[in-house]
Amino acid sequence: MSKKDLIEFINNASSQEIDFLSEIVKNLDGSHLRYFDKLIGIKRNENVTLKPGINNKNIYGVVHGGAICSLIDIALGAEIFKTIGTDKKIYTLELKVNFTKATSDSELKTQTKILHLGSTTIVAQCLVVDDSEDIVAVGLGTFYIVQ
Repeated sequence: MSKKDLIEFINNASSQEIDFLSEIVKNLDGSHLRYFDKLIGIKRNENVTLKPGINNKNIYGVVHGGAICSLIDIALGAEIFKTIGTDKKIYTLELKVNFTKATSDSELKTQTKILHLGSTTIVAQCLVVDDSEDIVAVGLGTFYIVQ
């Protein structure tokens, strides 16, 4: 899409489309790293969090299950890198998620734990909690460590 096409799109956009585009632009910080995280509202500080918004809610107005799955995968990856260092590559082999509560406005926080650290695989758990510390989802991931 050219700049001209983008400007034309913005000039003809609905207020909902403008809100969506604003959310995307607001989350970009000039760095190409972690665009996906930023696109769906994931932030990495001392904890990996997700702020609900137009960019990650489903048609029912609650945070999309896929956004929560991505939050879990990213949080588990961050925990693994804290444990084994960033000089190794890891790949998700399996990710299982149980959803326990729908949420629409609460910032979601992650609590991660390594359950098994082997020479080629890691198994880790992630709890996703809302502002009330209620569990929204539980994730269990198996990751491959590239040798």
